[in-house]
Amino acid sequence: MDLDIGKKFIQEKKFDQALSFFLNELEKGNKTLRLYFFLGFVYFELNQIQNSINYYKLALKIQPKSIDIILSLANANYVLGNFLTSKNLYSKAIKLNKFNPRGYYGLYLIKPQYLTSKHAPDLIEIKNRNINHNDNYLAEYLLSKIAKQENDYESELVHLQKYQEECFKSKNDQNVQGLFYYNNIISKHHDKIKFKKKLSRNSELKNISPIFIIGLPRSGSTLVESIIGSAKRDIFSLGETSIFNTSIVDQIKNHVFQKNFEIEKYVLNIDVSELEKNIMIKYQNYLPKNNKQNFFIDKSLENFFNIESILKVFPNAKFINTKRNYKDSVIAIYQAMLPDLPWTHSISDILKYMDNYIKLISFYEKKYSNQILTINLEELTNNQKFYTKKLLKFCNLSWTPEILEFYKKKNFVVKTLSNIQLRDKITPYNQTKYKPYEKILENFRNKYDWLN
Repeated sequence: MDLDIGKKFIQEKKFDQALSFFLNELEKGNKTLRLYFFLGFVYFELNQIQNSINYYKLALKIQPKSIDIILSLANANYVLGNFLTSKNLYSKAIKLNKFNPRGYYGLYLIKPQYLTSKHAPDLIEIKNRNINHNDNYLAEYLLSKIAKQENDYESELVHLQKYQEECFKSKNDQNVQGLFYYNNIISKHHDKIKFKKKLSRNSELKNISPIFIIGLPRSGSTLVESIIGSAKRDIFSLGETSIFNTSIVDQIKNHVFQKNFEIEKYVLNIDVSELEKNIMIKYQNYLPKNNKQNFFIDKSLENFFNIESILKVFPNAKFINTKRNYKDSVIAIYQAMLPDLPWTHSISDILKYMDNYIKLISFYEKKYSNQILTINLEELTNNQKFYTKKLLKFCNLSWTPEILEFYKKKNFVVKTLSNIQLRDKITPYNQTKYKPYEKILENFRNKYDWLN
């Protein structure tokens, strides 16, 4: 049976339609490995992780030695907190193919100590084989983590730099366009956008009150999302959708990415009615069909660029800006595995992006003071009760003592790098964690006052 229609829905991120299509195929009697795998993938994207696990298991029964299925099943168990099962599956993948770096990366995510110097020869061999860029940069990243465990900071930074360079090159054209958009388009025109048309008079979006978590990666955004999600209300978190960013870029990309583009004469025009239409379609792909609530969370951190546009579509939207010590933030981002973000692959690009963030969030905090709340990670972790109460009050949600034990919630799903950290009590901020790396910022202190 032809499953390409469902595959196309996945490529277009129309997960709800993809699910309907694949379930219909299942009812017709299509019980193939490919169908089970697609169902596992779609349920994962819709955060229905146990269903994802069930279908990946069915696929694995048909092909027990499939590395892709084993790794997908391991990842699904990982985000649900089934770490022992996940570890065994990642180890199984390594035994079947010791030159696939994703198994080693999975072990590292569960516990950094599971990745040891004994794995280094295989990771070096993966690099030498040079099968594809993804394997190369992932191997470099893992070698940096082995060096870190051995307190070999020089080697760690050498591997990190190679990882970042390889990672950027793997999507070079896309990354170059992304940097151009952030540094020259949206950051320069955010306060002078020309909005064409208005939100339609009867738009159902006017009654929706979404919460957008914005800021920088590794700043406590997933912690804030988890706290809000533990309130006694049916709250649906969509994760990092990038819906607004992609919808805005889609409107202007045919113009701003042309070779003869004249940036000096450029005016950023956004058609609100077209934006509304695209936004509605894309959010419906994430929200369940039976969803009747007018409340959801979107954790697309880059939306600090899009506050003005968001408020044109969702006038009742609220924004939670998560932040931490800026020096720590730079280093944490540089050390993290963030392959899909074009600006995270060099210290200079990270600093430029952060400088734009600081300027824009300062501008919007003054303009929309009632709709933006800034939560500082250091303050939140050191005074949990006070700041969780402040956070819940801002979201018009009731605070209960159980909020501080969000990690005990059943079916607690975490898809970000904070998975392990969030499954225990909140611990006070570590002020010294990144001290050994601050030397990499020395050459930039004169350029950015906020680094001092």
